Amino acid sequence: MDNWPEFIKNHFNTLPYFKFMNATVLETDRGYAKVTLPVKPEYSNTYGISHGGVVTALVDMASGVALRTLKLRIVTIEVTTDYFKMVSLTDQLTAKAKLVHEGKKILHADINVFNQDEVLVARGKVIYYVRG
Repeated sequence: MDNWPEFIKNHFNTLPYFKFMNATVLETDRGYAKVTLPVKPEYSNTYGISHGGVVTALVDMASGVALRTLKLRIVTIEVTTDYFKMVSLTDQLTAKAKLVHEGKKILHADINVFNQDEVLVARGKVIYYVRG
């Protein structure tokens, strides 16, 4: 495969979960991914804003795409999300994920999530286990 990151981008854009969430992988490079997600009214919590789990799902999706560009089989060990701003039900979110540490069995990624106004709404840290 000449361009593995491009293959990964195209592959994730066909996955049922990404389609269900209406997430789109916009960019990939080795250890990097940019993923967008439109917030839907169905994601509402009891306060009428987006449920935080949707943001955390985007954090996990974006980092998973970024780290799959390393040509490794990986599984999520831990996801941490820090929320900075509320996410409205009409927001368009963009997550930028990057590899920050590549060990033999453990990978770490940092993810920043922005709204359509380029405001940082959340930050994530994800740890993955390398299966092969």
